Amino acid sequence: MKKLLKAIISINLAIQVLVAFVFGVLAGIFFGDMTSSIAFLGTAYIRLFQMPVIPYMVVSLISGLGKLNFKTAKSLAINAGVVMLGLWAIVVLILLFYSTGFPNWQSASFFTDSLIESVQEIDFVELFLPSNPFAAMANTIIPSVVTFSIAMGLSLIVLDDKKIVITYLEKIVESLLVITRFVARLSPIGVFAIAANAAGTLRLEDFGRLQIYIILNGLIAFALSLWILPKLVSVLTPIKYGDLIKEIREPIVTAFAVSNLLVVLPILVDSSKKLIDNAKTENGQKTDQSEDSPIDVIIPASFNFPNMGKLMSLAFIPFAAWYAGTPLSPAQYPTFIATGIPVFFADATLGTLFLLSLFKIPTNMLDIFITVEVFTGRFGTILAGMYTVTLAILSTCAMEGLLRFNRRKLIRFGMGSVLLIALIFGSVHAVFSYVFPQQYNKDQLLKSLTPLRIRDAQPAQLYQLDEVPPRIVGAGDNSEAPAPNRLEMIRSSKHLRVCFQDENYPLAYSNDQGDLVGMDIEMAHILGKDLGVAIEFIALRKDQGFFDFQELGQHLTSGVCDIVAPSVPLTPEGQTFINYSDSFVNRSVGFVVDGRNKQNFTSWQKMQQQPNLKIAMPANAPYYIAKLKGLLPNAEIVVKEDDIVEFITNDSDFAKYSALASSAETGAAFTLLSPNKAVAVPQPVVRFPAAYILPENSPDFNETVNVWLQLKQEDGTINSLNNYWVKGNLSSTEKPRWSIIRDVLGWIE
Repeated sequence: MKKLLKAIISINLAIQVLVAFVFGVLAGIFFGDMTSSIAFLGTAYIRLFQMPVIPYMVVSLISGLGKLNFKTAKSLAINAGVVMLGLWAIVVLILLFYSTGFPNWQSASFFTDSLIESVQEIDFVELFLPSNPFAAMANTIIPSVVTFSIAMGLSLIVLDDKKIVITYLEKIVESLLVITRFVARLSPIGVFAIAANAAGTLRLEDFGRLQIYIILNGLIAFALSLWILPKLVSVLTPIKYGDLIKEIREPIVTAFAVSNLLVVLPILVDSSKKLIDNAKTENGQKTDQSEDSPIDVIIPASFNFPNMGKLMSLAFIPFAAWYAGTPLSPAQYPTFIATGIPVFFADATLGTLFLLSLFKIPTNMLDIFITVEVFTGRFGTILAGMYTVTLAILSTCAMEGLLRFNRRKLIRFGMGSVLLIALIFGSVHAVFSYVFPQQYNKDQLLKSLTPLRIRDAQPAQLYQLDEVPPRIVGAGDNSEAPAPNRLEMIRSSKHLRVCFQDENYPLAYSNDQGDLVGMDIEMAHILGKDLGVAIEFIALRKDQGFFDFQELGQHLTSGVCDIVAPSVPLTPEGQTFINYSDSFVNRSVGFVVDGRNKQNFTSWQKMQQQPNLKIAMPANAPYYIAKLKGLLPNAEIVVKEDDIVEFITNDSDFAKYSALASSAETGAAFTLLSPNKAVAVPQPVVRFPAAYILPENSPDFNETVNVWLQLKQEDGTINSLNNYWVKGNLSSTEKPRWSIIRDVLGWIE
């Protein structure tokens, strides 16, 4: 046993970490979400590793800069800046062609709040200039910490008698390195807990949907980390490719396993120094261990700028746009690059949210970004580690005259790298387009939805408008004598009559099982249950518009309908014939457009500048037609009351119009049925209240509905149904994560 333990301990730490990672993943697959119980071990491990990092960064930057003179500091800034921009340029070129790796798949998405939200600006002054550097350290605002440390280091340059201060700082750096090396020995335990929790809680279906991004991101990260960057160092410096990989493999593997580069920052500094010293020795230069190294400044200072791993996370934006069914156009890429790099000076999650909002990509994609970070974050950490070492080595070699330029080697290296990246993009595109094609199924997802909250609904009858039976009032009374008021009539007949118009996605429509579903249909079921009556649904004719108030008023007055669903925009024209319930939801004006033209409809100003704008209106609503004409005075508005779903899905018919005006919520559902369409919400957003149509002269029933709506708002029913039907948030209906212990062996429920 002792021999076995000694053998395990003697194994290279990088191998131990990889083995722990593999066993952690297997444990997650076996135990599923039960592994969340050991997540605290991973959290504790990361906290131990993070504990010395911020102090190390502050002290090493101050001491490293303080030892320099202004001439050396200027040379360091120029050389490191040029190298950094060169490395960024590699990432930018890859990002410009990233979408070529996406297969020919169609997609669309439910409504998301990002369509109507204004873009939140990032405060770069607060990010980079701390009013309280200690608060910045406490809150891990890295750019502010680095700015303060650089300022302190530069101020030391001009001071006399600074040697004592620098000596103390260097001793603190050494003590922090001792802590880091000790915690590194605990890596197998911490990595096992992290990997097990991640593998046990990540849903396998999420991985299946996101495999394109995960595979592309992983292949590109490995190509850059294991070939392009180390090969670039070997081409431009005396450092050999194999020596570089061998020296930094342990910290890189550890960073990969914990998905955190900061934890190995001190080790990367040591490894880079060793490589530079070896290069000097091979070049015939003397090395002095006590000699100041620019690496002590370059690596900590580099955290003030996005690394290549962080910048590769920008690839999620074109992926998210493609995934949502509205790929970025070539004209959007300059804005994407010019905006993306600055915002990624901040946290990657914050920057991603900003860019999703900027390009009107569903912000719920941020949840997907956080999910895939379980994989891509580790790939990005490998790339960030290799980038950091490459930046430090190339910058230091440039300062110390160790760079060498061989045109033939550089051309060969450049051509080989371009071919490698092109092969990755082309292979992924071809394999998933032709070998493993994916059938579009979000229209089926919409049509397969079943009620969220109603599990034991009252039996419901469905009638056509001309088939509505007489209302039986009173037990055993077959007469049609009216009850004293509408509410008593409903309770006496034990039926609530709900008129609806089918194919009003996602509010009222028939699913693939032939059941009438939707947000407002489920609301009607809940109302019937709360009143203690059954439901009778009466289908209105497709040519019966919701804004033909006179005819709707007749149906309501005669008792054919008690309430009309789905909810409709409030308008002043109908008050003579009908009543509205209190408004319980706000909708936004949107336009269903060809996906390629979405950017032309993102603002009213852009729309006003378009010639020959022809917009279809799904109903003859004079108030909203006049409102639209006021916003778009040069547009032609055409009322189109026939089958809207057929109109949306018939490309040749739809192509005769520039757009279909609708609520953004309904428009998003239409794009699920026809994924080559997109919904655009022009800025500034125009919103309107929506409500149910109720009968005139029925104050008792109308007041009951209004009180009921208020109760449903307060208890969260309306919000939860809106999230489910309109926004497509299906997490509450998902089963526990698949695991061997539950789904194969059946040992637990």
